[in-house]
Amino acid sequence: MNQFRQMAKPTANELLRLAFTPKWLLRAGVGVLIIVGFIFLGRWQWDRSQDVLAQEQAALAQPVVVDGLNPLGSDITSDTVGRAVTAQGTFVGSQQRFVVHRESNGNPGVWVVTPLRLTDGSLIAVMRGWLPTVTSPGASAPAGLIVLQGTLQADESFYKGAKGTGNTVPAISQDTLNLGPNARWGYIRMTSQQPQVQPAPIPVPVPPAQGSVPFPLQNFFYAIQWWVFALFIVGAYLRWLWLTIKESSDSEHDGAVD
Repeated sequence: MNQFRQMAKPTANELLRLAFTPKWLLRAGVGVLIIVGFIFLGRWQWDRSQDVLAQEQAALAQPVVVDGLNPLGSDITSDTVGRAVTAQGTFVGSQQRFVVHRESNGNPGVWVVTPLRLTDGSLIAVMRGWLPTVTSPGASAPAGLIVLQGTLQADESFYKGAKGTGNTVPAISQDTLNLGPNARWGYIRMTSQQPQVQPAPIPVPVPPAQGSVPFPLQNFFYAIQWWVFALFIVGAYLRWLWLTIKESSDSEHDGAVD
């Protein structure tokens, strides 16, 4: 008996013959329609996840007023690092500092960091750009009302405890700049300002944003779900076909034994 059952395993030819019968062709057609529907639903969910991601990234790229990102006295958060910001105020040239040992295209120089007094009275450090020396043309901060754009950056964490000399500092941080209790955490890496002035420090390229919008996992998993359903239909059809042949063969072998 066991020998006959082992011999009753469906062959590829048997599966193909059954699959091309009218009844099984109809079943295959229905299955194909369902699979195509599942694939399109999965693709729609995938496209939806990309649209949501693109919309959130576009919203994140829009400049926001720096005053509204973080309350005065609180450190900036990871999701605000790299955010495009705008700020309006006047530069406080008397508290300007130069960050030493900074290069531009392989040339040694300094970063020019000038506090900006915002309209609410608070201060935020603005890295205006690079210069070869502290006495280079463009070092002096422009007077009057300034409107600038840039990206918000976290305090530099290296050279902790190191102190500057005169108007030079080793890094941009609350400790080294010492701007007082009304200073906001972090600093703005300036990309443009109005009105424009010349000469001016050379803009420093903005680093890649560390923060990013979360990937829309819900839509992503919905897409995967529909594609898994499509694979399930394929597997179920083949299993059904295989079992039908096997049961038919087993019945024939059992009848022969009887």
